[in-house]
Amino acid sequence: MRALPLNALRVFDAVFRHRSFHAAATELNVTPSAISHQIRALEDWLGLRLIERNNKHLKFDADAVALASTVHLAFSDIATACEALRARTVKPQLRVAVIPSVAICWLIPRLQAFRNQSPNIELKIMYAIFGQELHFDEIDLAIVYAQKPPVIQDFETVTFLSAASVPVCSQSFVQNLPDPSSLQGVTQTMLLHDTDTSGWKEWLGKTYPETTTDNAEIVFEDFNLLRVATLAGQGIALCPPDLIQDDLQSGRLIKLSDRVVNTDFDYFIVYRKGSDTAPSVTFFKWLMQMSQQPA
Repeated sequence: MRALPLNALRVFDAVFRHRSFHAAATELNVTPSAISHQIRALEDWLGLRLIERNNKHLKFDADAVALASTVHLAFSDIATACEALRARTVKPQLRVAVIPSVAICWLIPRLQAFRNQSPNIELKIMYAIFGQELHFDEIDLAIVYAQKPPVIQDFETVTFLSAASVPVCSQSFVQNLPDPSSLQGVTQTMLLHDTDTSGWKEWLGKTYPETTTDNAEIVFEDFNLLRVATLAGQGIALCPPDLIQDDLQSGRLIKLSDRVVNTDFDYFIVYRKGSDTAPSVTFFKWLMQMSQQPA
């Protein structure tokens, strides 16, 4: 007796679930003609017709339905058994997408603590760029910057850090300020901008300095560039204290006022639902624990 055509049965399972040769071909990454060939080979092996085509619609008789049910259960059992064996030998991988500012200023300096706590979880960390769509079928957890909590199917969303920003500068730059307590008398050349000048115009209002020299303002496209310039003593920037708490605690940066702007945005954690031991849930709990520690 010829060997059981397992590959053809796998193709039949896909065709039955999708009710389409083309959809089955897409799932299995083969051509529709290859699907047709496998179905014909299975029917030859069984000695009966499984599928009837009627104006591109597929019709399955009682024998085909019964076989499809058995095949699907069998493949499901095989997959479950293989995954159980694989879980014992392969480290679970956690795919994390993080907005660059959070990755560099907050996450990476703390990451060793998570690795010490969960050394068996393999981390893959990538950028989540503001304004670019994230493919949540390819990641397990994301830290994003948004006005409203993202709603993603099969994911939970929790507020993480506040994006409300205050004026900060380096220790060396303070001596250039006429009145650090009120920021009166600052010039345009003292102000560093993130993306555009709207933040400082909102914070200073009518006291926003008019141009008095030929020196142009400087705008940084990325928050990390803004932070580096501020640390280098090049001016005053509006930064979220939650994000730069390490700089503030160490004294690398000094907060000049408690008055905030950018209160409409926050940083959110979006993580895949799962059991308490799922890597995404484990990482989420660690993130929240670290965020609640005093600066």
